[in-house]
Amino acid sequence: MSPSLRKLFLTIHLTTSVGWVGAVIVYLVLGVTAVTNPDDQTVRSAWTAMDVTGWWAIVPLAFAALLTGLVTSLGTPWGLFRHYWTVISLILTVVCTAVLVLHMPTVTLMAQTAQHLDGRELRALGGDLFHPGVGLMMLLAIMILNVYKPAGLTPYGWRKQREQREARRYAVLHSTTEPVAPVVGSTVQRPAAPRTLTDRAAYFVFHFAEMVLAMFVGMAAFLLLRSLATGQGYAPLLDASSVEFQVGMASFMVVPMLAWMLLRGCRWRECGEMCAAMLVPTAMLIGLRDLQFREVETWFATNQHALMLLGMLVVMLYRREHYSSGYSLARWPTTARRRHVVRA
Repeated sequence: MSPSLRKLFLTIHLTTSVGWVGAVIVYLVLGVTAVTNPDDQTVRSAWTAMDVTGWWAIVPLAFAALLTGLVTSLGTPWGLFRHYWTVISLILTVVCTAVLVLHMPTVTLMAQTAQHLDGRELRALGGDLFHPGVGLMMLLAIMILNVYKPAGLTPYGWRKQREQREARRYAVLHSTTEPVAPVVGSTVQRPAAPRTLTDRAAYFVFHFAEMVLAMFVGMAAFLLLRSLATGQGYAPLLDASSVEFQVGMASFMVVPMLAWMLLRGCRWRECGEMCAAMLVPTAMLIGLRDLQFREVETWFATNQHALMLLGMLVVMLYRREHYSSGYSLARWPTTARRRHVVRA
């Protein structure tokens, strides 16, 4: 790719990425308005604006940022799969885009429903703060990765770097005049454990994104099952605040995350801690229902997903030595295990 064309795509990518973040912030402001404003007509207008902003601003900007990001990565020496920060950015962007597309039909349905409700029923819709809130945090994480570009080559990156060095050595030995592609990234001859704070932060974000992606896979499976069950007349799943819905959603989100952690080589203690962090909000919701704390129960039901993510983050921070360790496709090494092996 020529320098002028690369700069053009980079400009478009930066513009669409920043616009995506700005549109999500606008969506969040509208959601807060829908929750806090006492005027029914203002709340209905906020839901309509959220629907329009989502379909005509956030969705196009998301796809534009994803496509231009792919072109920019493939057209530069950084590559798409050579560095961990590019792989993490790609995964987070795909997750954000996929969840956005899956969630927008629900926003449209809620915006249409809001036009026929008033008073307490209208307030019960809430303001759809969870999805844009988590999405904004993920977009900010992507921006941080793209600005700091933490060191760390993937196995594919190490192989390509070795091939480039061999080509350069061959060119020098044979006095060839053919240009050799520049080597971008670390100059270390072999992969090493993460040392810098940015390295460890990048691995931490990547591991968190892995588990969030597994959670969304389970959520998508549950929503598909829910549509089939409600189509057959199973009414309890129609109410998102019902025990059946909350327990089903939590179970479907926990199972794929547990399977992924086991596949990545985590021990049962680590898997149990993460699953418990995810299931605590659902258990508290059931307990509050038995105690007849209706208002608190509604709050827990509305913020169940946010509480799950918060619990996961607390566990990851508590076990930060594990979740900030180096990434491996075959296993998930921990600092504690490496120390144990060295001492032995």
